[in-house]
Amino acid sequence: MGTFTLTGVNYDNSGESHTPLWAGVGRDGRVMYSSDAITWTEYESPAGETSDYWDISFGKDGSSNDQWIISTNTSPELRKSGDPTTSNTWTSVNWAGSSDLARTVEYGANGTWIAATGNDVHRSTDGGSTWSKITTPSAGLNICLATDGSGNWLMGGSTKLLKSTDDGLNWYVSLQSVGQTNGVEYNNGIWFRAGNGSTSHRIASLGNNSSTDSWSVVTGLSNSALWAICHISGNTWMTANKGSQPYLSTDNCATWSSVTSPGTGQIMGLASDGTTIVCGTKGNKISTSTDNGSSWTIRHTSAQDVLVLEYNKVKPF
Repeated sequence: MGTFTLTGVNYDNSGESHTPLWAGVGRDGRVMYSSDAITWTEYESPAGETSDYWDISFGKDGSSNDQWIISTNTSPELRKSGDPTTSNTWTSVNWAGSSDLARTVEYGANGTWIAATGNDVHRSTDGGSTWSKITTPSAGLNICLATDGSGNWLMGGSTKLLKSTDDGLNWYVSLQSVGQTNGVEYNNGIWFRAGNGSTSHRIASLGNNSSTDSWSVVTGLSNSALWAICHISGNTWMTANKGSQPYLSTDNCATWSSVTSPGTGQIMGLASDGTTIVCGTKGNKISTSTDNGSSWTIRHTSAQDVLVLEYNKVKPF
């Protein structure tokens, strides 16, 4: 069981039947998609949009159909679609009575969607149709989200790292006085935190709500401020600094070493289906690697910076 390649397209046979689709978003409302990570199509949604889309997540709607949600960083706060290959399928979600701007959004494998704003969390349990505002401890500006699909979540902010162990209803401090967290991810039994300062961290499990957690500082990142993260397969992960340098870990995020740079500007987005790694940059480029970053091939030039990329499997996978 695992991934295999047929006529240049990666398939995953570890679960349900699956038709691959990659999607990404960028500045000025740009949306891009590809079925093979090689040939990409791009459009602006809606036409004339000037806001930067900082996150897109794949999950399920209230009937367990495929759904993609974008955090717009403007109002209306979210856009959702069951099929991003068609530009007119996107509909807007406006949080009634709220002026919060959604910076990040994530789907939990148990059916919950969570979107984070500058100060609060909004939560949906009906596939993103209706949302409830959840008041949280202050973590500064909320930037990123991750879940293990079993009701545990992390949310990174500009000052602290928060956790929830009840599927986003209540939030507590996991790591404090750590500075800004630019990215969090869970896979293969490990949580990884990409820090904006000189240190980044990993942990195998989150403790109870009454105490902070014992995170371990990872090594081999040359004191780099990090941004993008993706799990590739098994113990293999990739992250990248706030420049153009990617790093690879083959021991589940404990130690890291630099690999070849795509050379197309600051790396903003990383995603993988287990075989192909897709990289998006502020140089308006999308590149791919099938050898864990030893070499890269430019696949697409966007009209704007590419800010985040996503693959259509419910994480963690």
